[in-house]
Amino acid sequence: MGNTLSTLALLVWPVVVALLFSRLDYRRAAIWSLVAGYLLLPPVVTVKAPILPGLGKDHINVMAALVGVVVMRATAPMPWLRMEGWIKLLLAIAVITPFITVATNGAPIVEGVSFRPGLSMIDALYALFYTLLDLVPFLIGYMILSSTDSVRLYMRTLVLATLAYSLPMLLEVRLSPQLNVWIYGFFAHDFSQSMRYGGFRPMVFLEHGLWVALFTVTGVLSAAVAYKEADGPRRLRAMWVLLYLLVVLVMCKSAASLMYGVMLVPVILMMGVRWQMRLAGIVTTLVLLYPFAMWAGLVPVTAISDYIIGLDAERGQSLLFRFENELVLLERASQKFLAGWGSWNRHHVVDPFDGRIRTITDGQWIIYVSTGGFLTYIAMFGLLCGSVIRVWRHTVVTGHFDRWTVGMTLIVAANLVDLIPNATLTPVTWLAAGALAGLAARGVTVDAAAPQPAGRPAPMATFRPIIG
Repeated sequence: MGNTLSTLALLVWPVVVALLFSRLDYRRAAIWSLVAGYLLLPPVVTVKAPILPGLGKDHINVMAALVGVVVMRATAPMPWLRMEGWIKLLLAIAVITPFITVATNGAPIVEGVSFRPGLSMIDALYALFYTLLDLVPFLIGYMILSSTDSVRLYMRTLVLATLAYSLPMLLEVRLSPQLNVWIYGFFAHDFSQSMRYGGFRPMVFLEHGLWVALFTVTGVLSAAVAYKEADGPRRLRAMWVLLYLLVVLVMCKSAASLMYGVMLVPVILMMGVRWQMRLAGIVTTLVLLYPFAMWAGLVPVTAISDYIIGLDAERGQSLLFRFENELVLLERASQKFLAGWGSWNRHHVVDPFDGRIRTITDGQWIIYVSTGGFLTYIAMFGLLCGSVIRVWRHTVVTGHFDRWTVGMTLIVAANLVDLIPNATLTPVTWLAAGALAGLAARGVTVDAAAPQPAGRPAPMATFRPIIG
């Protein structure tokens, strides 16, 4: 899939990241390499390397960023931070689980005409490889963005990136999503899903229009915090930026993302930061408990679906379909509760007569639960949700609430809610979660020039750059 340029873009991107680290300061280079790579590189396309599994845009992007961060470590404004115990525990679970999955899924599955092979050690190594790459942005955020001014820098970068991305987005709203076809030679998803409410929703270079809309939400919420913090002439400029991005969000034609923006922008503008932090913490806790509530039958699926159908019949039916799929997949996942079914579509329900897959995995949580079991879910969502909960706990203890940090917790909380119906987990979210976890470990009041607070995890020793 894709033309020569799409493959060339992936291969050349590490050079672009090297240039960013040579021209920008340490934190800006790390942020822009991850954000720009996510927004500009072609989706779906993979590069095959000897021994290694296929490498897509996110894999190549985070590998290049990791090399830059390690090579230029001596230029970091703060020493790297040692990981707290809860992070070490969850990382250990994430590393061990693929091997448990293989150990419990060695036999092939034969159902009528359907045959799905058993798992081998190579499957465990591939799963571990992908898991570690997924976690790299979290670790980068934890090590180098764990300060209040780093969080501020990241959120301002999100505003600038969303403003720049809005231009091709609006072009696709007018002409239909064609930029990926024109430049990289293919359409990344089903075109019919780009048609909504009598028009088109943009995709640009992301996997789906929902990804574009959710990224726009991060820019909108960051702009709302920037407006709240601005004063004088900057406040008027920030207001116009916020209003413009809200219009762009409406043009994305995503009901869920629009709901996040409509609900959270007034929260940022009108509520105190203490209540904002409580809201983010409560929402995050509910998301973390959602699979267990579904498994126990505590989620009022029918009532929620009926309510949404009353507002929008098409979206309500879509939500009901997803709920029904989740319940079927959750029932199958309960047969491999601990470590899941693994790869090769073993987690799906298959028609034994024609071999067709009868279930769809939309939400990120059900993907984790069905393929890697509740161990994988606890490890991955534990890191994501734990970062917000850790900041919440720290702010309650200290009584200090930094507006930018609290705004970032709302951004992560909104993305966590979206992970229930969709698999919209990206390096942008992992980077934000890592920054929050590291900031809570250092102390929410810490900026990049501040000394290490007493009683916090000790920083790791630095070393000179390998090059330069």
